[in-house]
Amino acid sequence: MKPTSIADYIKPVAFLKQAVQATTVKSIMSLLSQLPIVDENDYAYDPSNPCKNWIEGKLHWIPLGKDRGNAGRIKLASRPEGPIAERTINGMEALIELMRRLELLQDSTAPAPQNPREAVARYFSLPPLDQIPRMQKNPLANIKGQKPQKFARDLARLLRVKVAYDKENKEFAVFIEDEGIGQTPIRMHETLLSLGSSDKGDKPYLIGLFGQGGSSTYATSEYSWCVSRRAAQLLDGKPDGVGWTVVKQMFPKNRRDPFYAYLTMG
Repeated sequence: MKPTSIADYIKPVAFLKQAVQATTVKSIMSLLSQLPIVDENDYAYDPSNPCKNWIEGKLHWIPLGKDRGNAGRIKLASRPEGPIAERTINGMEALIELMRRLELLQDSTAPAPQNPREAVARYFSLPPLDQIPRMQKNPLANIKGQKPQKFARDLARLLRVKVAYDKENKEFAVFIEDEGIGQTPIRMHETLLSLGSSDKGDKPYLIGLFGQGGSSTYATSEYSWCVSRRAAQLLDGKPDGVGWTVVKQMFPKNRRDPFYAYLTMG
């Protein structure tokens, strides 16, 4: 029987557990070796004929934003700290968007917050920064019945930034995880893997807009894993499931224009 899905080659649950724990280039390459990936020199994405040399049932490398000239824009950040901050902000936005969408399920006429400050006050009861020192000194201060410090710790668990260091290979791995709205597998290419596009133009309560900042993270790592799952209440008729891919820089044979690409089966 002709293979038609990744499950024909690997056990998805076990594979994903390994993927989210991979912290070195060696471990990631080992994972990728299990997959039916078409060699990057055997398939070159052509927007006028994307099916040329496509092999059904196998994974192919597709340029981010379907643009083979994407390297210049992805490498805009001059320092690696900036992209990490960008992805952390993306996580904050995912938490805000989750609360906004849940609010609309309860009341479809609820007005949108007009800025991020209003959003975090409405959905997370977070006071302005200049009020926090006074709250910490006030023994009676509380947020939703909790001491400010405990409330902040509980809230921080929804957005995590972790760093792993492999002494043997002298490699760092940065994990940015959030418990926000998430994305369905079928739409990952339109959001996390797009370039220069955004669905935030009509959402004044979010921070980002141009769909560029988060993409700069791909230039700071040799490999980047993207793993997401949509909040169960907000599937909008789409099937549930975990979407994942890996991003890396490509160096086409006999060409001098590297680009960034992600793995996909369709």
